[in-house]
Amino acid sequence: MSIVRAGITGIMEPTLFASLDHALPVLWERVRDLPIREAHRDFIRICIGPGGGEGVARCLSRGDDWSFTLYVGGMTDWTAHPITITTRPHA
Repeated sequence: MSIVRAGITGIMEPTLFASLDHALPVLWERVRDLPIREAHRDFIRICIGPGGGEGVARCLSRGDDWSFTLYVGGMTDWTAHPITITTRPHA
């Protein structure tokens, strides 16, 4: 797989990584202690958490992008933070 660009809107600026294996632990570190909405916590853990990434890698093998919106906060005061991962070259 080529260079990976990954970021989380409002939490982590888009950053270039040597591979998906390098990007996922950094993304996980940035979100693992956030108050993620319960309905999404397991999905996020499976996608980018320790031992995760197979689903993301599978999606990236079919295209150049993977994204998911991370919802942080309680039911009445949450904020949306899109997570984006791409292998597309960037200028």
